[in-house]
Amino acid sequence: MKKINLLILGGVFSSALFLSSGCYYDNKEDLYQYAQTEPCVIASANYANEIAQIMASECYSCHSNVDQQGNINLEGYDNVKKYVDDGSLLGSIEHTGGFSVMPPSGVKIPKCDIEKVRLWINEGAQNN
Repeated sequence: MKKINLLILGGVFSSALFLSSGCYYDNKEDLYQYAQTEPCVIASANYANEIAQIMASECYSCHSNVDQQGNINLEGYDNVKKYVDDGSLLGSIEHTGGFSVMPPSGVKIPKCDIEKVRLWINEGAQNN
């Protein structure tokens, strides 16, 4: 949403001077959240080597055996698979409408991590 105010000043000068001010709501995190120095190249993704590490580094602080905010536990394959099956894992980390935005800060996890999760799910979300 953008708001623009115009102020017209007249007086000594024969022409009017226009000044504008406005509000703009984009922020650095939204605009540059995917800035990367290295390309994201993903050939395959499996649970043990990639997905479990992503869950541990990005999700366990709020969704683990120790802390289950929102009654959601993402520690262990069986727990993760429930949210894969109902679409909420990918929907939440991609910030898809209709799903809770995760993480709640609004800044997405790294793009390569999202791509690994998406590939793993598209390959059948196996416990490999």
